[in-house]
Amino acid sequence: MKAYQKQYIENLRRVFQLNAPPAEIPQDAAAYVEDRRARVAAIRDISQENTQLLRQELFPLLDNIVTAGEEDIRNLETFAQSLNDQGSYLDLVLCFSLHNALITYARHWGKRNMLIRELYNGAMTLFYMQDILTISKQNRYRWKMAMLFGEAASYIKQYDEIADQETRGYIHRAMGNLALAYTDPTLQDGQRKMAAIRRSLGILTDPVYQQKSPDLPWQLYIDKSHQERTTGLSLFRAGIHDPQALREVMESAEYVLDRQRELCRQRGGRPALRWRYAYEAAQYHCGVRPLSYLLNWMEQVYMERDEQDYTPEGIYYNMFLPALYAEYLEGRPDMRAGKKEVLGLMYRRMIKYVRRMPDNQLSERTLKNLLACLQSFVEYPDGVSEKDFLLRLVICRSPDAYVSARMAAAVAQLALDRVLAQQPQSLIGALGCQTSEEVSARGPELQRFVYEGCLLHNVGILPFHNLVRHIGRSWLEEEKEMYQCHVYAGAAMLLQGGSTRPYVQAALGHHRFFNGQGGYPQQYDRAQDPNAPLTDLISAAVHLIRLLDDRVFLTSQSMSLQEALAQLKTEAGVHLSPLWSHTLCGLEPELQDYLKDGQVRAYEEAFALLRQKD
Repeated sequence: MKAYQKQYIENLRRVFQLNAPPAEIPQDAAAYVEDRRARVAAIRDISQENTQLLRQELFPLLDNIVTAGEEDIRNLETFAQSLNDQGSYLDLVLCFSLHNALITYARHWGKRNMLIRELYNGAMTLFYMQDILTISKQNRYRWKMAMLFGEAASYIKQYDEIADQETRGYIHRAMGNLALAYTDPTLQDGQRKMAAIRRSLGILTDPVYQQKSPDLPWQLYIDKSHQERTTGLSLFRAGIHDPQALREVMESAEYVLDRQRELCRQRGGRPALRWRYAYEAAQYHCGVRPLSYLLNWMEQVYMERDEQDYTPEGIYYNMFLPALYAEYLEGRPDMRAGKKEVLGLMYRRMIKYVRRMPDNQLSERTLKNLLACLQSFVEYPDGVSEKDFLLRLVICRSPDAYVSARMAAAVAQLALDRVLAQQPQSLIGALGCQTSEEVSARGPELQRFVYEGCLLHNVGILPFHNLVRHIGRSWLEEEKEMYQCHVYAGAAMLLQGGSTRPYVQAALGHHRFFNGQGGYPQQYDRAQDPNAPLTDLISAAVHLIRLLDDRVFLTSQSMSLQEALAQLKTEAGVHLSPLWSHTLCGLEPELQDYLKDGQVRAYEEAFALLRQKD
């Protein structure tokens, strides 16, 4: 690699460390805030350096990739491999940009082996980009992923012409991984997924191909294909019925469990829970066992768990199994009442499990399992509510995000107090209020709504936590577009439970301009929001705190309060509601007073929530 590439990677690793949550929950919030300011300043300096490195050295080369020399191409290949550090991407979007450029180069110069390899690597990078968007239900990269995997797989027709064993391996891997592009719980996607795996397995188990490439890890490829086919269970949980898919998933579930048992006989232990579940679930979906049997089996297995086990297997027992259990109950209202105590127990114990985690941090595995729980959360009127689950357990996993939301809530409540006292008629319609008198009488309820709305509005950023943590330069357009999907992710999560459903519009619309002519997403229609004045307030408060947050601006300084309020004035009637823009500008003394220690107090709240063990 060239010197600038090595420096860029070293800088990325430094940014990742600087962005890390504290190893232990801080005792002194004020000291933490000071340390955070120093870290943010260091990140800003590094980001400016990295941005310049890319603009001066890399981007000109990528813009003219077909004229690059062989040494430059080798350096780019090594650079791309280094950005994917053993499957953990240091810079996901830039890595895809490099693979895309190398695809262009290989295609232009007819370098077949290189093209197959880069098609596969580019498709895998897109898979991880799409995986971040899963909960938002936005399929921005699936079609391109399918195209790249499909093109690499199509070289199976030229198999005998390709002598390089590694390149042949990429062809097989692309054939199998084409199934990753079909993830929607629909009959069409399910059939495409099964067809892709069927074709891949047909070739992988063909003795002719195995004899042609004896050095390839055929058994590994076959095992991975069967494991991927068991993910078709998600189709059946969604109510999709396809006899052929059922038969094939059952076949793979049996195969995988048998392989696991064989390995356990050799090494000791017992098959992982996920494969035992796949087998039992496939039995139910194929009609061999009733749902009551599967639920009872899951309950018995759940009781085997170790509440102190924080290995991947322990997390599966304690966190993912309850999510699966809830998903089966979600579509069966006839069984929900009878399982109320069981699911309530699972949720309460999961809360305790997460709170007692040794590092109490937002690890990738913890985050994925928490999000899985939110996607299938089942509420009971007198049980654990999704709102409480989010407010007390999930949101505080990212203290910086919690603090921004908490500060916005305080600002919103100050503004709401002023309007309730001076202009209650401007809130008619909010929470169904019909008169100014009703608005005034329901002031505490309105205050509670904006407080919780601010805390919950940005819950959709959680799936993007680790993407943002890795960015140590100016954002690329692709990242901005990905990040904008957090509004869909937040709305999808809040829509799941009755306690959080009132805040869906705040999550969806807090970045949309008041006049409907800018911001995102276009799907938010203010005229259809029953609580539009409150969404407007949440948007204004969030926007003000964002202007004041030095963490948001990686390559420039944040604003002072006076500068931020001046910007709010110019945005009145365009970006922001005139009511709330003018109200906030009239609260400068109160805001100045709050900001003296508001951030520290918000961190104290976040850390107190993290310390709760029961």
